[in-house]
Amino acid sequence: MADQSSPGPFVKSFQGKSEITSADFLKIFKKFDTDENGFIDAGELDDFLVALAKENKGGNPDANEIAQMKKTILEKYDDNFDGKLDLEELANILPTEENFLAKFQHANTLTTVDFFKVWNHYDQDHSGFIESDELEGFLTDLLGRDGQSLNPQRITDYQKAMLDLFDKNKDGKLSLPEMSKILPVEVNFLLKFGRDDMTEAKFNEIWSKYDQDMEDPRCLKGYKNSIMDSFDQNKDGKLGKDELKMMLLA
Repeated sequence: MADQSSPGPFVKSFQGKSEITSADFLKIFKKFDTDENGFIDAGELDDFLVALAKENKGGNPDANEIAQMKKTILEKYDDNFDGKLDLEELANILPTEENFLAKFQHANTLTTVDFFKVWNHYDQDHSGFIESDELEGFLTDLLGRDGQSLNPQRITDYQKAMLDLFDKNKDGKLSLPEMSKILPVEVNFLLKFGRDDMTEAKFNEIWSKYDQDMEDPRCLKGYKNSIMDSFDQNKDGKLGKDELKMMLLA
C-alpha cells in the first residue's frame, strides 16, 4: 500500500539529469510503457527498475534487488494500490521539475514578457518553434496546472487538437504567433501583425514602438532575458532590426 506522507523523489537524478523537464519525462514514460496502455506495469516496471538501479548503483542488479525496489516503490508511490505506475505516480519517483505554468495560475492574461518566458521554457532546443515533443511537455504542465487527470493518450489527443486548431501552416509544430493564440497574452502584437498581413510599413510601426520602449530600463530588462537566447543571432546583446523581423515572421 502507498505511504500517504507524500515522500520526495525516489532518486535525485535519472539519465544524467537532476531535474527532468515535462517533455523529457513524457519520453521516459513512453519508453517504458511499451504496450502503450497508459501504465508502467508488470515487466515494464521491472525494466524501469533495472534501468534505475544501473544508473544509481552501477552494474546489473539481481532479482532480489529488483523485487525489493519494487516493493519499496509501490509502498511509497502507488497511490491507488493497483500494482502499477501511472503518469502522476512516476512523476513522484523521478526528479521532475516544478510545473512551470503553475506560477501563472492566477493570471487572467500573460504580459508579453511572461509569454516569452513560457515560450523559451518549452522551446528547449531554441529552434524558434514548439515542436511536437515540446508541445506535449507544455500540455502536461497545462493540464496538471488546471487539476486535470493525466495520461499519455489524453496528452496525445490534446496535442493533435492543438495542432489542428492552431498550426496554421500544418508543419507539425507551432510558431511564436501560433502559440500566442493558445495563451491569453495581454497585449498580443503577434496576432495583430501575423505572417499573412505583415507589410514593411507595419513592421516599421512595430519596430518604432518597441525601439522607443527600450528607453525604459524596466522594459529592456524584461525583454532581454526572455528573447535574447532565441533571436540574438550575432550575440551582441541587442536585437537588430533584422533579428526582430525574424522573430515576428517566425
